[in-house]
This record gives sequence, structure tokens and C-alpha cells, in this order.
Amino acid sequence: MLIRETRMNILVTGAKGMVGKALVNNLKNFRDGKNRTRPELHINEIYEYDIDSAPEELDEYCAKADFVFNLAGVNRPKDPEEFMKGNFGFASELLDTLKKHGSRTGIMLSSSIQATLSGRFGDSEYGRSKKAGEELFFKYGEEQGVKVAVYRFPNLMGHSKPKYNSAVSTFC
Repeated sequence: MLIRETRMNILVTGAKGMVGKALVNNLKNFRDGKNRTRPELHINEIYEYDIDSAPEELDEYCAKADFVFNLAGVNRPKDPEEFMKGNFGFASELLDTLKKHGSRTGIMLSSSIQATLSGRFGDSEYGRSKKAGEELFFKYGEEQGVKVAVYRFPNLMGHSKPKYNSAVSTFC
């Protein structure tokens, strides 16, 4: 059986978050030959983009990426309006940048179970912003003819910080 070798440049947005760090570390293991579970996968470059990265970096990375993991997002802003700006606004910026470069790359979008807008999540600004982001990505996928995958994380907390999202961290 002939296995076609795949060489990729991968962009990870939200690279400094809990999921982003873990993903980047595992991708580096693939790149460096430490993870051999996918022998046909060869990673050339891993582009790490986060909130403190320069806009020029996003432009450069979008021009070179073969796949995008969009893990960037806002989950606990001081002002609820920041949900839409961070979750929908950055998604728009990312997709516009990919379009600018004529990118045909696949995208995996991290979302939240709250995007269902049902049950206890029915009246959530966070859920509405995640749902709007999902819809934006699906529309992009249809328009550009690229694969878009959405993964809705259930009950993902991110980094534990006292008085933020974890009673255990607060107690400790």
C-alpha cells in the first residue's frame, strides 16, 4: 500500500490558551518525530498566533497555512459586548485574511456547547457569539469550497485561576 506523504504548515490561533498550548506541543511532537502515530503526516511549520501577536503575523501565517486550528476566543470579558468582538470579530478578521490570500485551507473551529442556545444556554451572550462564529465559518466554507469542522467543547474551563473559573483554584 502506497501512503502519500503530507507536508503541512499549520496555523493555531489562541495558541497560548490551555487547548492551544496542548495542541501546539503535540504538533511539535509530530514535527520532531516524537509522535509516530501518523507516519504520513509531516509538519513543516507551526504558526502560533494569539491576542498579543502582531496583525502582520496573522497576514503572513494565513498566506502560508495549509490548515488552521481556530482556538481563539473570549470567555470571561468585563463587558458582555466583548463576547461578540472577540468571538465573532476575530473570526471575521481571520476569514477575511484567508480570503485575501486566496487560501483553500481547511479549518477546525473550537466552539462551545453553549452555541446550541438551548436549555440553560438559551439566553447566553457567550453562546450567541459562539453560534454567530460557527455560522460565519460554515458560510465561509460554502463560499470558498473548503472543509470547515466545528468542535463544540462541553464544559471547557481553560486555565484555572483563583476567583475566575475554578472553586479549587480559588480555595488553593
